Amino acid sequence: MIRSVLFSTLLLVACTFVQSTWLGGIAVFGVIPDLGLLALIWISYKNGPVEGPVAGFLSGFAEDFLSTSPLGFHAFVKTVVAAVTSILHGSFFIDRLVLPILLGVGGTLVKALTVGLLYLLFGSSIHAYSFIDKVLWIEAAYNGLLAPVVFFLMTPLGRFLVTERNRG
Repeated sequence: MIRSVLFSTLLLVACTFVQSTWLGGIAVFGVIPDLGLLALIWISYKNGPVEGPVAGFLSGFAEDFLSTSPLGFHAFVKTVVAAVTSILHGSFFIDRLVLPILLGVGGTLVKALTVGLLYLLFGSSIHAYSFIDKVLWIEAAYNGLLAPVVFFLMTPLGRFLVTERNRG
């Protein structure tokens, strides 16, 4: 378990680095895909209720130190997304297209709802999504369309990212 959490956390931090430095060139209306979110969803879905949320918390905490968001913001958001996704562990067969798209869009909406909750609790120090603005829906569509590709690319890494008891 420790090995999968360590590798998962490192991968999630790397995804955050890649999306913050290199993905600006593929932005649609200023929106880039959230690779870290998609990787976290895959890890959480494959592992269940422990490894995904722990890796999400650790990678989110690392991201908190690199961003201007309040300390704990990304850690909380990623932990919630991972916990919600891990509830689905073992419930569905993960096909190559439909379920990844649904998980990508759903994970983005869970992220937006979690950020909205933090905005209600802590106010204007947090930048929240607007459910009537195009930014959220572009990000959800972008993540949904990219999810099958990310899930496919992560499958060979399963031996490092998925605990032995969850491989199968």
